[in-house]
Amino acid sequence: MIPRRWLLALALAAGAVAGGTYLAADRRADVVVAGRDIAVPRPLTREDLELRSVAAALVPEDAVRSLDVAVGSVPRAPLMRGQLVLGRAIAPDVSELRSGLPLPRGQRAVAIPVRAVDAVGGAILPGSRVDVLSVPVLGRAPAGRTTELLIAGAAVLDVRGEAGGALVQSDAKTQAVTGDRIASVVIAIPMEDEIRFADRIATSTFVLALTATK
Repeated sequence: MIPRRWLLALALAAGAVAGGTYLAADRRADVVVAGRDIAVPRPLTREDLELRSVAAALVPEDAVRSLDVAVGSVPRAPLMRGQLVLGRAIAPDVSELRSGLPLPRGQRAVAIPVRAVDAVGGAILPGSRVDVLSVPVLGRAPAGRTTELLIAGAAVLDVRGEAGGALVQSDAKTQAVTGDRIASVVIAIPMEDEIRFADRIATSTFVLALTATK
């Protein structure tokens, strides 16, 4: 027969385990969420954000825990009301590119003027990868220059319209009202190619070929 004191010890141990499990499950953590919809990337203010307490077990490692960390930063993509703000989804500075895609370190952003028919019918989006073909313009390009592949697999950072702003290709109604069309595609190029691209922009037209993303 098991002594009574051992039964009491087992009961206390079981109670401690159950209590610890309950406390772990009930533990809370503060996280920052969007207090309203934010469609266009811009510096966040305190009015844009809320601090909420949620179950700690559900909080991603990258979640922003302090309003001071998030205020003044810029979301890389639109935020929906109630959406959790993640560290990897915000940047310290405003980007002139509506896509919010960062320019890779050591590279330069350059706008290639194109028409929709020369850019896969306009089916180019930020994040796409493209080959850029340069076609010399008669009378502007040096004699003997032929069509050349300027760069292969360049990252598209943004797509711009004739009005000069970002082309909102996902909003057909907006485009129908404004009549905006694709005018240029912003791509990332190696720093050493800046001069070559500047020369070709002045003397060529361009054709973009869509490639598989990496």
